[in-house]
Amino acid sequence: MGISSNSAASTKPVGSMRINLFFAIVLIVMTSYFLWWGLDYTMRQQTTLFIVATAFGVFMAFNIGGNDVANSFGTSVGAGTLTIPQALGVAAIFEVSGAVLAGGSVTNTIRKGIVDLDGLSVSPNQFIYVMLSALIAAAFWLLFATKKGLPVSTTHSIIGGVVGSSIVLGITLGGTDMALSTVNWTTIGTIAISWVLSP
Repeated sequence: MGISSNSAASTKPVGSMRINLFFAIVLIVMTSYFLWWGLDYTMRQQTTLFIVATAFGVFMAFNIGGNDVANSFGTSVGAGTLTIPQALGVAAIFEVSGAVLAGGSVTNTIRKGIVDLDGLSVSPNQFIYVMLSALIAAAFWLLFATKKGLPVSTTHSIIGGVVGSSIVLGITLGGTDMALSTVNWTTIGTIAISWVLSP
């Protein structure tokens, strides 16, 4: 009795070493280029903070890839329409295209619309720490959710991280009375309505 084509395909290793090496080299080159460009752009100020933010940004990107690509291409790979390397290639092209073409407005909403710092004496470094802690929290939540097989939204995750870190900033600045004052709840309501209406 011979092995059927389905069982032979299921024992095939995921991806080839050559493709994995290619993606690893692309990651290293792109991260190195970004660090080189970013350090020049920031005039080498706050170098340690920039490197830490970049490291967690790459970690977040891995988690977004692991979660969003699985959500988008799980059925295609499972049905045999696309191989895993093909799905990764398509996802890389369209994820980067989406970030480049539409990411600016989303980033502006997250950066300016959610945190309400009017009337508060917040230093630029405090704001950096708020956003960095939101990034770290969202990245670890995505890692946990992906490991557990939970198809969570990366947008929900980062917005939750920003809201949580903003609440902690409010508590730090003025105690529990200011806990909710650092969040622009009108923007949060608009975002939540768009989540419900968009499907």
